[in-house]
Amino acid sequence: MVRPIEFEETKVLAGAMRCFWKQGYAATSMRDLEKVTGLSTGSIYNSFGNKDGLFVRALDHYVETIIDRRIEVFLNQDNAKTGILDFFKDCLDKPDSVRELGCLLVNTSVENHLHSQNVREKMKQAHKKVKRALQDTVVRGIENKQIFASRAPDQVAQHLVMLLSGILVRLRYDHETDWHKGTLELVLNILND
Repeated sequence: MVRPIEFEETKVLAGAMRCFWKQGYAATSMRDLEKVTGLSTGSIYNSFGNKDGLFVRALDHYVETIIDRRIEVFLNQDNAKTGILDFFKDCLDKPDSVRELGCLLVNTSVENHLHSQNVREKMKQAHKKVKRALQDTVVRGIENKQIFASRAPDQVAQHLVMLLSGILVRLRYDHETDWHKGTLELVLNILND
């Protein structure tokens, strides 16, 4: 009789998420995953199928615990413009040790590894979620006369997403803060152009 595997899934996913986030998918070994999850390789395979399966679940965990929280905290503020600015400031104001991690989604997007179709689909869904949240916030800001963008809300949101991706890449290697002010001015320009 096979004994069922018992573990606290949230802890396992949080450990795997941090490991993939810090090291990247390709550089993360099964031994690394054993260490951070407390599971044996066999248990990882039995529970998640393989490294790719655990990575997909870690991406889901990242979206649920990091992305969804940031959307809730920043993009649901009464003042849409302030919420979007705070959304960007939050990225810029983190300590270097956090900023240099970047974003698991952006890191995965630029990693030189051909991910499975399942991973690519998860990435698309997560990016769409962020864009949609920004777009909804822009629409609300326009309706409330807090944002005065001349472009369509979906274009404004797309510009913000592209800017955010660039910021998150740069934060990984550039700990200087002299460019932060210009970045926030660019966000304001996008919202008021």
